[in-house]
Amino acid sequence: MIFTVDQTVEAGNPENEVKLKMPDNNHKCDSQKPKSILAKTHMYFKEYCNSTSIHGFRYFAESRSLCERLLWLILVLFSLSACVYLIVQTYVKFQESPVIVSFATTNTPIYTIPFPAVTICPLSKARSFLFNFTEVRAKIERKKEISDNEKRYTKYMALLCGKGNNLFKNESTFTEDFFSGIDELKIPQEEFMLRCVFLDSLQSCQKMFHPIIADQGICYTSNMLDRKYIYNENVVLDKKYHFLNQSTLGWTVDKGYQTDTKGRDSNYPYRALLSGAENALQLTFHQNISNTDHYCVDDVQGFNVLIHPPHTLPRLNKQFFTVGFKQSVIASVRPNKMTTSDQVLQFDSSIRKCYFSTEKKLKYFKVYTPGNCELECLTEYTLKLCGCVSYYMPREEETLICGNANFSCIRKAEYYLKRNQSLEHEKEEENGHYSCDCKPLCSDVTYNTEISSSYMDMEGQIQAWFLIYNITGYEWSQYAKLTIFFEQDSFLTSERNELYSPIDFLANFGGLLGLFTGFSLLSAAEIIYFLTLRMCCNFRLYRSLFGKETENIA
Repeated sequence: MIFTVDQTVEAGNPENEVKLKMPDNNHKCDSQKPKSILAKTHMYFKEYCNSTSIHGFRYFAESRSLCERLLWLILVLFSLSACVYLIVQTYVKFQESPVIVSFATTNTPIYTIPFPAVTICPLSKARSFLFNFTEVRAKIERKKEISDNEKRYTKYMALLCGKGNNLFKNESTFTEDFFSGIDELKIPQEEFMLRCVFLDSLQSCQKMFHPIIADQGICYTSNMLDRKYIYNENVVLDKKYHFLNQSTLGWTVDKGYQTDTKGRDSNYPYRALLSGAENALQLTFHQNISNTDHYCVDDVQGFNVLIHPPHTLPRLNKQFFTVGFKQSVIASVRPNKMTTSDQVLQFDSSIRKCYFSTEKKLKYFKVYTPGNCELECLTEYTLKLCGCVSYYMPREEETLICGNANFSCIRKAEYYLKRNQSLEHEKEEENGHYSCDCKPLCSDVTYNTEISSSYMDMEGQIQAWFLIYNITGYEWSQYAKLTIFFEQDSFLTSERNELYSPIDFLANFGGLLGLFTGFSLLSAAEIIYFLTLRMCCNFRLYRSLFGKETENIA
């Protein structure tokens, strides 16, 4: 309040009286002009700077020299810039690497995982008394006449062996007769599997191994999931192949075995309780020497073998080892198991960089695996490029089977899909995007195999067996042996765990803000308060968002 003193002395009054005159509230000095919005905002900002807990801001409200204000402005801007930069780096790391893979603290027993599936492909594709590929090819080269049946078998064998496809340039597709033809020629299982022992117990090879169509023709697989657990209903598949007749399934790749019982007969796929050769799968092979075809097979005669998880389809052209005749091969298996914690489930698959087996839906497969995904992607691209698919690829009823004339197209499709270096591939990508997006499984079991082999001197032992059981003809056969077992009773499991949770990111975010600016949750509350509630109260009390103007004067 501003008071004025009136020193006028009234007449007749012996004492001088000092009178205080109250100012007129309705009177305004001519020198006081209404402040602009910019000025009011500036004064309100100075009021905030005097009150905030953020470091450095209070110096902006002081009436100091321009040099001092510039110094603090530079320091505050530098701190804010450094803070923002580090927060962005932390956020990028949180988005790109929120998951870490580490080893479990305890070992996992081998009976918690299945014994590996074993797929065996004979290198000899036909019985010689039915069809000899070498002899028929020699007739063709010498311009000799061959029968219709020989021509039929030759074009099928040319596709399996990868030789002589140029002789059938008009055979662009095959009918279902292709599978009938190779089935007629194949060496029956009982003619090359002599003895099967599993977990130190003699087993029937015909009950253990079942025929399957693979990328090396007709093969035989054991301990693999039945086709009804792998393929969707739209896939066309002959009942002769991949039919294991296993109505119950006690194991899944995500959850493992559903019961605690252990042993071979309790669950399927089968599992081993202990490691070592006494708990192995032992296979003894034999084959009549006359069935050897040196034109179809290059240098090694015997069997190609792939050890793989029960839920994956075998692709022996990608990975295999060979059990040659007169060899005893030992495969020592070291399993790898990957698990994923429940905390990782909250992340999107693009962040955690893996899929669960039922997360990504595939066109042909019920179970997602990287191998199934890659095979489906290759199948779709081959169908787009060639108009047909290879005989071992999953297909629908109306899809054609590629014949000899499309053999090179099949090879090119796989090359173009992987290398992405072809004009045809780039042209196809314009019409349809072929991004396979085949991430690893979040929970998976794989098997690493260490192979060793030695010369097999079984003639004396085989001769004794044949003499005891009064069997002849052993001298016309070749023999081989395969032994597969777990190397150890337990193994270390790998785990996907959460590296940065939202709480961790918030702690890093708040720590950086506090380190560089002194910012806290109360600082954020101050800003919100000055921008909302305080302005509303100012307007209610003073009819101005910025409060009473006289209070804002520094």
